[in-house]
Order: sequence, then C-alpha cells, then structure tokens
Amino acid sequence: MSQNEFKVRAQRILRGQSDNDPKELLQLAKELMKVKNFTLARRILGRALSEPSINEKPELKHKIHQQAAVCTYKDMDLPADERLDRALDLLRATDHLETTTDQETLGIAGAIYKRKWGVDSQKQQLERSLFYYLRGYEQGVVKDRGYTGINAAFVLDLLAHQETEDAKKAGIVSFVSERRARARLIREEIIEKVEPLAKQPGTEGLSNEWWFHSTIGEAYFGLGSHDKEEGHPEHQGFYAKAVEWLLRGKKTSPPEWEYESAARQLAELARLQSQSGTNEVKLDKLDDSPPWRALKSFLGDNAAAISSAFIGKIGLGLSGGGFRASLYHIGVLAKLAELDVLRRVEVLSCVSGGSIIGAHYYLEVRKLLQSTKDEDITRDDYVEIVQRIAEDFLRGVQTNVRTRVAAEFITNLKMMFSQKYSRTMRAGELYERDIFARVKDGEGHRERWLSDLIISPAGEPENFSPRNGNWQRTAKAPILILNAATLNTGHSWQFTAQWMGEPPAGIDSKIDGNDRYRRMYYSEAPEGHRKVRLGHAVSASACVPGLFEPIIFEGLFPERTVRLVDGGVCDNQGIGGLVEQDCNVVLISDGSGQMGSQDEPSRGLLGVPLRSMDIVQARVRAAQYQDLNARKRSALLRGFMFVHLKGDLDVDPIDWVDCQDPFDASDDARPISRRGLLTGYGIAKSVQQQLAAVRTDLDSFSDVEAYTLMTSGYRITEQAFRQKCVEGFPEQSPPAWNFLEVEEAMRYPGKRYRHVRKLLGVSGSKAFKIWMLSTPLKVLAVLLALVAVVFTVYAFIRWRHAPIVQTITLGAVGIAILTYLLTQVITMVVGKNAMKIIKLRQTLIRIALGIGMALLGWFAARLHLHVFDRMFLSRGSIENFRKQEES
Repeated sequence: MSQNEFKVRAQRILRGQSDNDPKELLQLAKELMKVKNFTLARRILGRALSEPSINEKPELKHKIHQQAAVCTYKDMDLPADERLDRALDLLRATDHLETTTDQETLGIAGAIYKRKWGVDSQKQQLERSLFYYLRGYEQGVVKDRGYTGINAAFVLDLLAHQETEDAKKAGIVSFVSERRARARLIREEIIEKVEPLAKQPGTEGLSNEWWFHSTIGEAYFGLGSHDKEEGHPEHQGFYAKAVEWLLRGKKTSPPEWEYESAARQLAELARLQSQSGTNEVKLDKLDDSPPWRALKSFLGDNAAAISSAFIGKIGLGLSGGGFRASLYHIGVLAKLAELDVLRRVEVLSCVSGGSIIGAHYYLEVRKLLQSTKDEDITRDDYVEIVQRIAEDFLRGVQTNVRTRVAAEFITNLKMMFSQKYSRTMRAGELYERDIFARVKDGEGHRERWLSDLIISPAGEPENFSPRNGNWQRTAKAPILILNAATLNTGHSWQFTAQWMGEPPAGIDSKIDGNDRYRRMYYSEAPEGHRKVRLGHAVSASACVPGLFEPIIFEGLFPERTVRLVDGGVCDNQGIGGLVEQDCNVVLISDGSGQMGSQDEPSRGLLGVPLRSMDIVQARVRAAQYQDLNARKRSALLRGFMFVHLKGDLDVDPIDWVDCQDPFDASDDARPISRRGLLTGYGIAKSVQQQLAAVRTDLDSFSDVEAYTLMTSGYRITEQAFRQKCVEGFPEQSPPAWNFLEVEEAMRYPGKRYRHVRKLLGVSGSKAFKIWMLSTPLKVLAVLLALVAVVFTVYAFIRWRHAPIVQTITLGAVGIAILTYLLTQVITMVVGKNAMKIIKLRQTLIRIALGIGMALLGWFAARLHLHVFDRMFLSRGSIENFRKQEES
C-alpha cells in the first residue's frame, strides 16, 4: 500500500466510514510514522484508545499509549509546551514515571525531556532526560538492545560539553571527567553485551533492524576519541568498527527520517569530539579530523549530507522596516552569497519589508533550482542572483509603490466603492507587477499564486520535500515563510507555498487562552481560499497598522472574519519561524526601525500610546535576542548572527545635573574596537547614525540611499563572520558588487562624503525630501507660505463678521428627529432598495464626492511621480554621485 493510500485509509477511519480493530489501527499508525505523518498517526491512535474493546487488551493498550506519546511529542501541528506535556500525560496514563522499569516508557520520557531542553534551553530538562535514560539503562542493555544506554551516554556528553564551555567562560576549572567516564563505560557495556546478540540463536531478525546496527555503531563511534594516536596500527579501531556496523545497518533500508536522525546524532558526537581538541575543524578540512573522516566513510560520497551534518540547519530571518530593511538585507545577502552560505540556507523567515525582498529572492532561487541540477550549482550562481536582485529590486523600489497605490484612477474608484478591495491589496499587486515580474521565470506580469510556488528541484523525485530531502542536497530548496499578525487572536500568521495559518510553536497554552486558527494546506481550505496571491500575502506581512487596511479572509473559519496586519506586530525579526523549523544555525538581518531616545517625549493623547507601543516592540525585540543568545550558550544553536543598523554605535550614560562624578567618555574608557570615528566594520559612525534614522517607508529610495544601506549590511555581516558567528565558511575572493562604489564616501571626509551626508540628512523624512535638498524648491516653498499667510489675513478681514456656526432652533432639531424616524419606518415598509431610489440625490452626491476624491488622488500622485519624485531620484542617482569629484 502506498503512502497516499495509507493516508486515505486513515482519513476514512477518522470520518467514521470504516470500523477497525485497535491492533490494526496501531499497525496503520506505524506505517504513517514511517513517513513522518505524526499528526494523522496521533489521531488514529487516539481513535484506537477510544475503542471499547481496548480495555480487554491491557498489553495492547499499553503499547498504543506509548506510540501515542511518541506521535504527540513529534507532532509539529501542536504548540510545543502542549504536545510535550500531553505526551508525558499519555505515558503517565499507562505507567508511573517515577517508579516504572519499562525501558520503552523510560526511553520515550527521556526523549521528551531532551526535546523540552530544545524548546526552553534549560539545563534541568537535560538532567531530567538523563535521569530517565539512566534508569532505563540500569534495567539491562540486553533488554532494549542498548537504546536507553546509548542515549544516556549521548546526553552525558552533551552535559559535559556544556559544563566545559561554561567553565571556560567563567575562567574556572571544569570537573566533567566523571560524566565522560560514565558515558565511556555505558558504551563499552553495550558493545560487550549487545553486539554478541546478533550471533545468538533465535535473534536472526536483529540483522534486519536498523536501530540495532545504529546503536552499536554509535557506541563504537562514541569511543572513537579514545583511539590511539596517528601512526599506531590501532589508530582507526573504534571508528572503523563504527563505520562497519553503520554500513551494515544501512543495507536494511531504514526509513529516511530514521537514517537522517542517526546521522545528525553522530554528527553532533563528531562535533563534540572535535571541539574537545585544540585545533579548529573546517568544512574543507574534515579529512584531517578522525570523527568526521569516519562519518564521511559512513555517508559515502554524499558531500552534501556531510556538510549538512557539519554545519547544521541554517535559517535566515529578514526583518521588517519597509524598503529600508529590504535594501539593507540585500547587502547581507550579498555577503552570505560571497561566503557560500546562501546555498545552504534551508528556511527563509520574512517580515514586512523583509517579505518583499525575501519573496523576490525566493523566486530567483526557485528558478535556479528547477532548471539546474544540484551538482551543477555553484557559489557563483547565488552571487549572480544577488547581483541581479540588487539592480532589479532597486529599479522596482524606484517606481514608488506607496504613491502608485493612488496613481491609477480606475483602481482609486475601486478602492472607494468596493469593500473587498483596499490599498493593501493594491500594494500587493504592485509588488507583483513592478518587482516580482522582473524575475525572468516565464511568469511575466501574470498573477502569482502561493500554491504554485513549491520548489521542485531538477533531478529530484516529484514528491520532494525540503524538510526531508534538503539534508542530502548542497543547494538547499528553502522554505519561504511570510509572517503576518492576526488581529483576531494576537498570534502570528504564516504563509508558505504549502499552507497558511497560525503556527503552534509560538503559542504557550499555559498563559494564552485565545483561539488558535489551525494551519491548513491550500488544498484543504474552503472554496474561494485555495488560491492566495503572493502579492497579497506579502502585502499582509507589510501591512503597517494605521497606514494600510488589514487583509481580510471571510468564511475561512466558522463565524469569524480573519484580519491580518504587519507581521512585525508579533515578531519583527522572523525568529519564531526559524525556531519552529528546528534551525540550529540562526542568521538574523535586522533592518527595522529601532526605538531612539527622546529628550522631550510627547504627553499628548496620541503621542503617549504611540511611544508606548514603540517601547513594547523594543522589549519584544530584546527578549527574542536574549532567547536566541541563551540557546547559543546552551549549545542548542551551533551558530548565531544578529546584525542591525545600530551595530557599534557608541552610547554613553547621561550624567545627572550637577554630577560630581561624571562618566569617563575618553577613548581609554572604551574597548579598543569602539574607539575612533569608524565602526568596527569600517563605516563612519556619523554616516551609520544617519542610516539608522532612514525612514521605514515604501516610497522611492535613491541610488545613494540604497547603496549605502547595502554597503552597511554587507560590511557588518563580514565582521560577524570574521568573529566566527558560524563555523565552516572561510573568506573567499569577493566578486564585483556595484553598491560598494559609495563605500569610500561613507568613510572619509571629502566632497562625496558631504554629498552622501546631505542626502542621508533628509532620508528620515517621509515627505518633501527634494524640497529640503533643492534651493529653487526651498524658495518656492517660502513663496507659497507667504501666499498662504496673505490669503489667511485677507480671508479673516473679508469674512470677519461671518458666523462660524449657524443658529440651530428647537424646531429644526425636532424636524431632524421626525425625518429620521419616518425614514426608518418607510425603510421597514418598502425596503432598502426603494429607499435608495428615494435617497437618489444623496447617493449621487456620495458618488460624485468619491469620483472627485479618486481624481484628486490620481492627480496628486501623478504630479509627485512625474515631477518631484524624478527630481529626488536624479539628485540621489549614482551618476550625480560620480560627478562629485574629490579635490
């Protein structure tokens, strides 16, 4: 029976269209588990436990509880805290966890607590995991073929490594030899007692069990660090034995996820063993490291699988912040492409402005992967993609999306008179027309639907899944996550090429009692919602509250209207999507508008709540950063980069009035890296301060604004990798990046430096930038102001005796009330349609006003686009920059 047939059968059972014995349901669940469909398997096991006959078979009920616990803790469709706690409850329903000696139950409990450690980074979860694994091991390694023992040894090594790293940072001596010694003894016992089982009578079936071979192989691998030194005949003893057992187990054709799981755990062991030495291991020098050489022997010629195991799963977060963030991200992407990191990015989590550039980049990568086989793709392909994006995206930005929303008379009318069409939807269509259509993938200006954007890499099977197949590819097929926020529940909402809805990982059911709108595949969505435009999803992610209307989904959930706004409301860096997808190398490009200090904060009714919201956003950002930093310290993350626009900018404490002990702001009071006029990545601090204050808007950005933002992102990412934020990516020869043409003007004083400073000096303004730069327009502005003053004075004198409010009599109030009541009575009698005819005059007036507003908006937008926007782009063009000759 095929994978799809198992799924169809399970769905038929859940609909009540088929009766099945609990034993058959258990077998069906195991088949679903083999293909990682834990959600469906969990529900099938739940149905089995609800069968009345199950109580007559306690042993079968016990097994179903255990497998239900496994499926529950692995089910990514449930919130993390809920699924892990529910899995423990399922175990407690069949065993007393504190006293049980059932090795299967103890092994599952250990795995659950190890996963809890992966969620909250708390060391006590790892200690609890060890407690259950050790109790299982103490029941005898023969009974469970060494399963709990081998995992206990692995957790001992993890704790030893974590304690060693903590001791190094604290500058103290670490006492972890006892943990490592115990791990060694456990592995030796597994080899001594479990390995001979394969030759004993009645155990012939073990030769076909993958976990039996992988357990013994891992035991030998864990002892590999005790091999003799190079040159001795026993040098490859343990590692050679490990490879022998692992290759033998590979012949049993294990399910892909089991094979990958074992390979990743071995890779973690190899990392722990290689980090205990004095020499740094590099990706291109793995043959110099015995554990990595052994892992390579096991995985064979699959260099992609080896590099995936060494590097980890890379996720890239692109923050919100309008086109400022988008352009900054291009610089980050450029450096990542140059270092050959982009080729290995598996998850792309985007918010607001990051969603616009993220979707553009995804379309380019999709085109590459679907037309070129993995082995033919190189670093230079990604460099070319970013070079192309840097020019195409900027040209799209310079069409001025924000103003073009109102620049078409027909769409203005549509927005005026249609409740189902908004400026947000119009902006999404402009993203597709003016930006995404520049990708030469054959789609041109046609509508782009999310469900059509699944990547089918050349040379891979039709059912290729990035989550399951990426680890054996060098050029990963990235999962694109576009993050929005749900006004209904306050949760994040995600769009991908396969599904949409609220992700469970970011919801803590212990403190969040709101509804959760379940994720759904587009094929499962109600009619009318099975196709979602890419532009509309991006626009929902970039829907700044107060400036754009929410994106609306009616009829998606019963008796609810879903309204989505900017994803930055919940998570402005896209971190949640990366954590949920189990990324252990997290790269964050933060081009958001960070809150600045104010000498005189507002006390107005509007200013105070707006400032308070900024404070909340800043605190959320800080909390997310601290969470990721804690994950890095606890070894959950192998690599962590967080670059932002205020990197390396000095902040000195402010002394109080009449302070007798002022803060020492001299150079000697700062670290060497923070002294001087330049940041650590080589950009003048004065220029970087201006870049941090650039507007977070969706209007036109000049060449100089764009290139300076790109250069800043490029250089700070370079600095982060030089500081070893991620291992395995040595520096490579840089290609030609056009945006670096402005770099010298961002460092040293001169005519071009002053030109850049002047342009960036007005970049924080959302309007009238060219009026601040152009002397003729400044003069015109003064003249217009004088005319306005003269007209105001004239109007005051001319109509000084005119009443402002007409006299309102009691009779007029009575007539108004009577007219309203009569209107309501007539409406009930003759109906609303008849009343529309009676109110024809008012209707015509509203239509005329709507047309007038649409026409006025069209005229103002066209005037700005064809006159003032062109002047602004010309003033900030790269051609004008080149004319600023240095003296």
